[in-house]
Amino acid sequence: MPSLTAALTTLTVSLSLTALATPAAYAAPVESQASNEPTASPTSPRDEAMSPAHIAEELAIARKALEEIHPGYTRYTSQATLDVLWADIEAKLLAKPTRGEMYLQISRALAAIRCDHTKAELPADFEKARADAPLYLPFRYAIFDGRMFVTNPGTTGFVRGAEVLKIDGRPVGEAIAAVKALFPVDGDTDFIKDESIVAFGEFMGPAFEHFYPFLYQTRPEVTLTLAGGATGTREITTERLGFVDYSAITGERRFSSNFKDAVTFKLIDDRAAYLSVDTFVNYRDPVDPDSLYAPIFAELAASGRDTLIVDLRRNGGGSNDAQTGLLQWLMPTAFRQADALLVKSDRIDPEIRPYLDTWEKAALNPDPAWFKKREDGMFEIINPLAGKPADSIPAKQGAFGGRLIVLTSGDNASGVTHLLATIRTQREATFIGEPTGGAATGATAGILFYLTLPHSGVKVRVPLQRTVIAGADQLNARLGITPDILAPDTRVSTLLGTDPAMEAALDFIAKTD
Repeated sequence: MPSLTAALTTLTVSLSLTALATPAAYAAPVESQASNEPTASPTSPRDEAMSPAHIAEELAIARKALEEIHPGYTRYTSQATLDVLWADIEAKLLAKPTRGEMYLQISRALAAIRCDHTKAELPADFEKARADAPLYLPFRYAIFDGRMFVTNPGTTGFVRGAEVLKIDGRPVGEAIAAVKALFPVDGDTDFIKDESIVAFGEFMGPAFEHFYPFLYQTRPEVTLTLAGGATGTREITTERLGFVDYSAITGERRFSSNFKDAVTFKLIDDRAAYLSVDTFVNYRDPVDPDSLYAPIFAELAASGRDTLIVDLRRNGGGSNDAQTGLLQWLMPTAFRQADALLVKSDRIDPEIRPYLDTWEKAALNPDPAWFKKREDGMFEIINPLAGKPADSIPAKQGAFGGRLIVLTSGDNASGVTHLLATIRTQREATFIGEPTGGAATGATAGILFYLTLPHSGVKVRVPLQRTVIAGADQLNARLGITPDILAPDTRVSTLLGTDPAMEAALDFIAKTD
C-alpha cells in the first residue's frame, strides 16, 4: 500500500471540475441512469461536489486503514479482487464526484470484504437532512426471493400481501439486487439478505430504504406498480413519507433494544419450557445477567421440566456478559468459547491514526508487548484490552442439563452465532429454524475503530479483533450455523402470522417424547 502522499501524487485526473458543478440529487449510478431523468437542484449535502484530490485522499485513507488494521480484510475475498474493486470505485467517483457517491462507493467496498461489523455510517449532516425528507415508501413490506410484498398498507389502502412489481417504473428486483450489493454479511451468508435489508437495524430505517435514495432519483411522489387484488396489476402514484412517519407504521421487525427488557420465560406443557432472549445488548442500560437468568433457571429446575426451547431468532448479538452468562446456564459442564483473539498488526500507522477514534483509547497506541506474532503473520493478543480468552468457563451451579432445542434465524449474527457455535461443538442440542448469519468460526468484531474521512465526513467502522472459536475446525469457515431441522419463515407464514419454527419444535418434542 503506497503512502497517502504517493497515492495523491500518482492519481491521474481526466475529468474537468467545471463539468462537475451540479450533480443530480439522489441520482442513479452512471451506468444505469436514464438520460431523460430530471435533475434536481443540488440542495442536499449528499450532492456537494468533491475534488479529484479529495477523492484520492479519502480512498487512500480508507484503503490503508482496512488493509493494515482489519483482521478479516482478505478472509473471504482475495486481495486481487479487492484491488480491482478499489480501482473501479475510483473511476466511478471521478465520473460522479459527490459526497453521497463517496458514501455509496465506500459501502460497496465494505460489502465486498464480507464482514457484518464493517459498515459505513452517514455523516451527521446527511442524517439531519434525511430526517424530514420524503424518502420512504408509505407502507411496510417483506422480501422473499427478491420479491416485495406489502405486510402493512399503512394509510395507502393497498391489499396486504399485494406484490410490488415496480417503483417509479424500475423493476423491484433490480432495486433489491442493487441494495444487496451494498449490504455487508459475514462470509457466504448472502441468503439472509432478503430478511436483513427490510429489518430496522443499524441504518436509518431498513437497508432498502436507507440505500435507495443513494442509488436512484427519488421524488416526494412515488409511482408503484402492484399485482394483487380484484383488478390485477395496477399503477398508483402516492406520497413518500419522512422517517418519523415511516417509523410509526407498525410491521417492521422491532426488537427489544436492551437486554433487561428482552428476556421472556414460560412453561408450555408438562415437560417443556420456553425461554426467549431477543438481544444481548447490555451496555445502554446494563444489569447483572444473573439477575435475570438465575430466577428463570431456578424456576425451570423446580418445575421438573426436562426440555427447554431457547428462542434466539430475534437476537443479533450485543454484550459478552449477557451472551456468556446464558451459556453458563445452558452448558452443564465447563466449556471453552474462544481459542484466541487475533489482530492484523501490533501497531497503528501514524498516517491514519488522526482519522481514527474508538471507545478504547489505549487501542490507538498499542504496546507491542500485548501481542505475539504467529506463523501466519497475524498477532495473537496475550494481554488484551477486552479480556483474555479463558481456558475454561465454569458452568453455573444448577445449569440445565436436559434436552435443549434452539430456534435460529437469519437475524442471528455476531455473538449469537458464537454462542450457537459453542453449543454445536460442545453440547448435544437440536437446532430448528433458519440458517444463521454471522461467522461460526469467529467474527471480526470486539473493539471497533471509527475512521472518519476528512472531506466527505463518511465514517467507516473498522474491526480490530478477530475471534477464533474453540472447535472451529468442526464448523464451516464461510457460514453461520445450519439448523438440524429447517423451518424457515415464508411469504405465506409471514402474511398469515404463523410460526413454522415453533410449530416444528413442538412437533419434534411430541415425536421424540
